[in-house]
Amino acid sequence: MLFSTFTIAKTLLYYKGGEFIAHGPWKHRRMYHKGDYELILCIKGPIYLQINDQRFTLKPHEVLIVPPFTTFYGYQDSENDVDFYWLHFFSQHKEDAFESDEATMTSEVRANKTAKHKIFLPMYFKLTDYEEATILIHQILSIHNELSFIEERDYLVSALLIQLYKSYFNRPDSNEDSTRINYMKEWIRANMSSTLTVAEIANRVHLNPDYLTRLFKQCTGMTTLQYLNHVKIEVATLLLIRTEMPIKQVADSSYFNDPKVFMRRFKSSTGLSPTEYRKSYNLIHLNNPHVDPQIPIPKRIADSIDYIPENGDIPE
Repeated sequence: MLFSTFTIAKTLLYYKGGEFIAHGPWKHRRMYHKGDYELILCIKGPIYLQINDQRFTLKPHEVLIVPPFTTFYGYQDSENDVDFYWLHFFSQHKEDAFESDEATMTSEVRANKTAKHKIFLPMYFKLTDYEEATILIHQILSIHNELSFIEERDYLVSALLIQLYKSYFNRPDSNEDSTRINYMKEWIRANMSSTLTVAEIANRVHLNPDYLTRLFKQCTGMTTLQYLNHVKIEVATLLLIRTEMPIKQVADSSYFNDPKVFMRRFKSSTGLSPTEYRKSYNLIHLNNPHVDPQIPIPKRIADSIDYIPENGDIPE
């Protein structure tokens, strides 16, 4: 499979982004990326995309990274609704693309044999914990700089790729404890309720609750109860940024019995109240087939990278 390096000795540079929504039938128009990468996270699909001569069918929670200097277009209509986040960015370094099998790359990364300040991502992969990436992308797209000398989005784009890197290479392996914990994490997400307890989770895998908690801490850095609360806050965050639900309904849908407890825990976790969070991270650029932003490369990017030509459509 095709991997790309991303050098994070310097921040990646945010260019433009948004959320695209279309009602089928719809097909991505033909484009050419002259110097920027584009990251696409599918929310609703499938989306049929072709990069040069390679075709991809992008399904919900799957990521596609479009490399620079490539022709990119939809090769088939999506008959149903599509919804995806799109994010363009530049690297301040000359990156490499290379073929490698998944097992070899995973082994090298986990053995810490890779170059310092470099991360690696495949061109196309499925996210197992898409919620964190969705929230981070939404934060990036919601920022409107008030301090021109600080480009916060550059740091957040770098953090996003690091998060994707960690998510991809921390996939379940054959280790019995790791496999068991990953099974339990999925089971918790599928069976979340306001009454779910650590004892109930432990009973599911026939383990002592104290031992399960130690195992959870060892594999995830969180106790079982902390992970349970983390998932509830994650659900609430997604509902706040992706829906217009009233706060009380968000609390109920996030499996909190008491709205006051929900608001207290949410503020403790994020530093903002649910209402403040929704206001802060709900101002993103939405586009549709009739709105296609062509944004010139900002001067701060052009000044940082001297080998990237002007962006635009496919040359004649």
